[in-house]
Amino acid sequence: MKQLLVGIIFFSIFSCNRHLDPYPDLTGPVIDPSGYLPGEVKSRLETMLLEEEKITTNQVVVYITDKLKEDTIEKESTAVFEKWKLGQKDKDNGILFLLAPNDRKVRIEVGYGLEAVITDLIAKRIIDEIVIPNIKSGNPSLAMLSGTSAILEQLRTNSPTLTNINCPKPFSDIQNDLHHDTIPFLLKEIKPIKSVDFFFCIVPSETQFGIEAITNQLYLNRQKSNSNSKSIVFATSPNSGYIGSITTSPELNWSLSQNKIRSIFRNRYKEKHSGDFTNFTYLAFLDMLDHIKHNQKIVLEKGTGIYDPFDSLESFSYERAGETIRQIETDYKIGIQILFLDTKPKLLSEAKKYHDLAFGKSSGITLLFSLNQKELIVYTDENSKIQGLNQTNSIPIVNRTLSEIVSNAIASDLKIADIDWMCIRSAEGIDTYLNMLRYQQDLGKEEISNSASFNGDSKNKIKEPHFLFQFFFMLMFFVTWVGLIAGEGILFFYGLIFIVGQILRSKVTILNDSPNLYNTVLIFLAAILCYLIVSFFRKIGWASKVSSGTQGFFTPSSSGSSSSSGYRSSSSSYSGGGGRSGGGGASGSW
Repeated sequence: MKQLLVGIIFFSIFSCNRHLDPYPDLTGPVIDPSGYLPGEVKSRLETMLLEEEKITTNQVVVYITDKLKEDTIEKESTAVFEKWKLGQKDKDNGILFLLAPNDRKVRIEVGYGLEAVITDLIAKRIIDEIVIPNIKSGNPSLAMLSGTSAILEQLRTNSPTLTNINCPKPFSDIQNDLHHDTIPFLLKEIKPIKSVDFFFCIVPSETQFGIEAITNQLYLNRQKSNSNSKSIVFATSPNSGYIGSITTSPELNWSLSQNKIRSIFRNRYKEKHSGDFTNFTYLAFLDMLDHIKHNQKIVLEKGTGIYDPFDSLESFSYERAGETIRQIETDYKIGIQILFLDTKPKLLSEAKKYHDLAFGKSSGITLLFSLNQKELIVYTDENSKIQGLNQTNSIPIVNRTLSEIVSNAIASDLKIADIDWMCIRSAEGIDTYLNMLRYQQDLGKEEISNSASFNGDSKNKIKEPHFLFQFFFMLMFFVTWVGLIAGEGILFFYGLIFIVGQILRSKVTILNDSPNLYNTVLIFLAAILCYLIVSFFRKIGWASKVSSGTQGFFTPSSSGSSSSSGYRSSSSSYSGGGGRSGGGGASGSW
């Protein structure tokens, strides 16, 4: 009887442990308990992943779950990663590709050792640009195959073997994918451009992410050997319907922005359709050179709008900024011109020259983007004014203030040399300044009037409450924030109601002479309103959803806790090697 009782106890403990561990065991590189993927797709993924692990020791595992066991996919991926201990213990080179189709969520969780290779941005792009679009179009198999291929290609580009084999010299076509006379023609085209170091290569990349990683790696290698020169790395691949990428030195970003680089390859419809890889590569290379040379003849005529003779802008930025300019000219009766030109070093004299040519003695604003100097100058003169709201007075434009507002508007885009958004933000900055200028006089009068009424009439002056109530008010900001992070509705709504009550008192005349009484009433009133609101939310079932949503939003995606497990067993069973989740990666939903 005693033995039976002990057996029951052990069985109960074992059953409880099994119940508390909701995740399956790691039996292979693809864990798909529900059979979500077709057998041939699963087999293909397993082959890819095992081959990757054999060559690089990187352990990438695909896991498809029926339902998330945790309240967020970030928590789930961390729990699974730590249970399976993906990657080698000394390298932390594991990656978990987790898909929850019924919850419409996906995540790529990256181990510590691979965070520099699969960055959060790259993981997010793979999810947003490959996985989710294919799932939404009804092709989950392609989503998982393409997403996995993008991860593996990104990992392989970190190895110098790929670039050394395919790109042994500055102009390489190892597999003879191009017509034999293509490279001699390209060398002839770049001969006049002596200030730029070119590197050209044909690589066997399957994804856009892979070829971008390769060009970046080639660029870094080039900079190590020749760091003082301006460099351009150009690479294309005959795979996946022809793809390409270009990486340049920062000095060339104004002429060759990332948007422009993408359009160079995206616009090769004819060559892709006809299967002409040689022309695809050759014409894309010539397009790139055209943006660098800036050898078009410039003839500026009087007029407004955007002048971009070197085709520096993409169509979306040209149209959006142009629309903003046209609206400004209509609203404020002033001319605006934005110029993208090669200029002489003295930008002020250049801007004045183009401003006088366009506007003469009329009101106008000139923005000159110097492509060769990598600078922007905002120029206007004493003739430039706008009409006030009453249409009777003219308000002069202050060039210094306008320049500061435009510079602040484009500051973030200037750092990454995104010339398209610089153009859009600069037009919006002009609009912001002119709007502020038009309203500032009336606003100034209103402020003076309000100040006089408050100072002249002591009856309307609001008295300050006791120090303890002031401290309590400041404390409520912290309480509100804690309530938002923790998903605690009582804390959040109590703090929010109290803060709103204080703001209301400053706007409306309520117990101006009795601030302590007002605060005492507000403390109890906020508690009552808070209780009513939270009770209502709980009754309709919103409370738990909001709580889990806020906690998931503010909670870090992984813990990064260490593991004490040893190296992977040399037996035939598949297992993790003791790696850790690094907290890196990205999530997505559809």
